[in-house]
Amino acid sequence: MPLLDSQNVSILITTYNRKKELVFTLNTLRDVISLEGIYIWDDASTDGTFKYVKNQYPEINIFQNKSNKGLIANRNQLMKVATTEYIISLDDDANFVNPESLFDALNFMNDNMDCAVLAFRLFWGLKEPRITDTNEEKYRISNYVGCGHLFRMKAWKNYVEYYPEWYHFYGEEDYAAMKLFKGEQKVFYFPKVLVHHRVSLKNRKKSAEETSLRTQWALQAAWSNYLIFYPKQKAWFKIIYSIKEQLRLKFFKGDFDILMSIGKAGLALIQNRQHRQKLDLRFSNERLKAYLSLPQAPIFWKPE
Repeated sequence: MPLLDSQNVSILITTYNRKKELVFTLNTLRDVISLEGIYIWDDASTDGTFKYVKNQYPEINIFQNKSNKGLIANRNQLMKVATTEYIISLDDDANFVNPESLFDALNFMNDNMDCAVLAFRLFWGLKEPRITDTNEEKYRISNYVGCGHLFRMKAWKNYVEYYPEWYHFYGEEDYAAMKLFKGEQKVFYFPKVLVHHRVSLKNRKKSAEETSLRTQWALQAAWSNYLIFYPKQKAWFKIIYSIKEQLRLKFFKGDFDILMSIGKAGLALIQNRQHRQKLDLRFSNERLKAYLSLPQAPIFWKPE
């Protein structure tokens, strides 16, 4: 008997050319939820992911793009097809270490109707940690991480509606979290649930081209969030400050590619102006101060 009721909770996974990791994840979910409660969006994989899942896991709801649309677009599509009260977002290379703790997470959500998102504790590493216990307590935070979290769908539909797809890869959770804050909805760090993100940070080497592109996307998303939510003067101050920091930490240490990343991020900011102009989401100075007073979600947990 699966732990979770698929009539109440769905697990959403996006994937692209990581069949082996996805299959490992799916096998860890067999006792967590019935396969009918799993929704996968395959971003036009070329490694046979879609056909394999269709044949080996026919109960799973899997969709496939004809061409690559990007992570954020796929997450938006998954949020549209999910019909349950709650969804759990999980990376295709992640699994629950203590899935029984998901009961506690759902009970917390049921007891706290102004809580929109629970961000889970994340361990990054190729092997599961030998020590999994923690003394950490739950507490309110300002944002959450896409790798593993629980979302109340009513809050998504009423306050978020969509992730901005022009962000490409980063910043969409911060955008959603700030919209939730404006709607008086809360985000909590919930360390009882431990997610193993099966990635080695030490060995996760990227090419110079990929690093430059990711830096561009990260800057573009952060600057967009400043311009959408911060008072104008503070927004431009933050953008200028971030450019100075990129120059200090990278350019003056020999990473000259950062100039290209900054330039392309700035160009994207101009090109996406029409998207931002449709939004009226600026915080007052007082509300921004209140938002920034909240701690950020922990990304990397290490055993004590």
